[in-house]
Amino acid sequence: MTTEGALAGLKVLDVAGTIASGYCGKLFADHGAEVINVEPPSGGFETRREPPFIPGADAPESSALHAYLSTNKASVALDVAAEPEQLLRLARDSAVVLDDGRFDCTAFACVSPDVVVSTITWFGRHGPYADFKGTGAVCWSLAGMVRNVGPEQGPPWVPTGCGAEIVGGLAAYIGTLGQVIARRMGNATGPARLDTSVHEANLCFTEVGGVGGYRSGRRGKRLGVNRFAPTYPLGVYACADGWLGVTALTPRQWKSFCSLLAMDQYADEPDYQTAIGRLMHYDTLEPIIRSRVRKRSAAELVTRGQSLRIPLAPVPTMEELFSVDQYVHRGAFKGISCNGTDFQVPATPFRLFLTPALAGGTVARLGESNGEYLE
Repeated sequence: MTTEGALAGLKVLDVAGTIASGYCGKLFADHGAEVINVEPPSGGFETRREPPFIPGADAPESSALHAYLSTNKASVALDVAAEPEQLLRLARDSAVVLDDGRFDCTAFACVSPDVVVSTITWFGRHGPYADFKGTGAVCWSLAGMVRNVGPEQGPPWVPTGCGAEIVGGLAAYIGTLGQVIARRMGNATGPARLDTSVHEANLCFTEVGGVGGYRSGRRGKRLGVNRFAPTYPLGVYACADGWLGVTALTPRQWKSFCSLLAMDQYADEPDYQTAIGRLMHYDTLEPIIRSRVRKRSAAELVTRGQSLRIPLAPVPTMEELFSVDQYVHRGAFKGISCNGTDFQVPATPFRLFLTPALAGGTVARLGESNGEYLE
């Protein structure tokens, strides 16, 4: 028995082809909406050239990231500049058009009077940064998430991947779906143009220290790996067979942590009774903690640490993610098929129980849906 998705009956066009618009559209598709990627005939969306790639697959079908973003979507290959009338035919009766600022909202409103044009750009369509080109690293840096991470000397460590764009796509989805629901409920009518800035969406991660530094004019100093004032120990440590996440902040947690690692001589040291006090003695404590943790297994430390009520957690590698017991139990990963290759991708990160999201699916080849939508 199949259950109709919560958003069944909605038609969504993605004419932007960015990671952010792809994720926004993915959330619509996961819940049953008809989502159409309107891609350039030559090479398709830029997401088709984004790593990681499927081993042995040929472009433009080789991007595993594009496959993840485009599961259960249609793909129409169309030169929208040469055939604008075809684009407007596609947009007829659309509830949503996902845009990157290149298109005219009024043109879509002519064929779909209540359309929501959701524009997602790096810095928004207006404001002092509007014409700037962005990246995930730039957005994270502007949000204050990078400066304190990494070795004391040299440049900071910048996170890899496309997390900033995913956050931007999620923010756009929330606002866009709100506008769609308002029209379905009769609380709003007519076209709407939403403006989502990937940069502003990522400001939700801004550290309070960055805000304090901006207000006070004081510039903090990067202290080094696993050193984040005013907390210590706090970080990820290498074990004999994996990695361990450590957070031992209160006096009781510190004493239990010392007992776990046979460091009892440090448990009652007056200078070590506060997190900031221990951080001040980092050079003494860190080599000892690292050497003791490295000799033990992550599983043993987590099991014993939980019995002692220490906030410890195993940190899985990418290969280990799929076998983590809680992820398996929660169905955190689902299988998809792209160009004959099956692999696992993250499932929708929120759950609807009466109308659950689609579990896995397939990925359309570039232009595979032309016959259905254009002829």
